Amino acid sequence: MFAATVLGFSLVLILCIVFFVFYLMVGLDSSSSIKVDPMPENQID
Repeated sequence: MFAATVLGFSLVLILCIVFFVFYLMVGLDSSSSIKVDPMPENQID
């Protein structure tokens, strides 16, 4: 029972990490990353 719980939790954790990395890759590759600039200081000045 304990082994199944640890296996299921690690599986969900790995799945979340994979989805997070995939979301980051899609966000960086898309053109929307230009609009959401973390440091738009030159545009304000």
